[in-house]
Amino acid sequence: MMEIKRDKPVMITGATGYVAGWIVKKLLEAGLMVHAPIRNPSMPEKIQHLNNLADSLPGTIKYFKADLLDQGSYAGAMEGCGVVFHTASPFKIDVQDPQKELVDPALLGTKNVLEQASKTPSVDRVVLTSS
Repeated sequence: MMEIKRDKPVMITGATGYVAGWIVKKLLEAGLMVHAPIRNPSMPEKIQHLNNLADSLPGTIKYFKADLLDQGSYAGAMEGCGVVFHTASPFKIDVQDPQKELVDPALLGTKNVLEQASKTPSVDRVVLTSS
């Protein structure tokens, strides 16, 4: 696993997703503070599995309201973080136009995250995953 400074939180987009869930678990096992920006943190059923992990592991998790497609919405969650894991991507099952409904939003979301990371002085590293 890569070396992560323990004095700064780690942010992970798409924290409620499958890939991100495993990364969150590893970060919490390592005792790190995880910032988890999600669209709707007031929906307990979406974050229960993450809360269960945090309750049983030495790390901590903090939720933030953010939307991948809203420029600047990750600023609060990213503030003070040293590493950003970007795993989020808009996804839906019933797709009529893959370019418009999947590819374009994924590109915009990645652009928004990278632009915010470049504006956040504490961010030393961005890890980008792709589906």
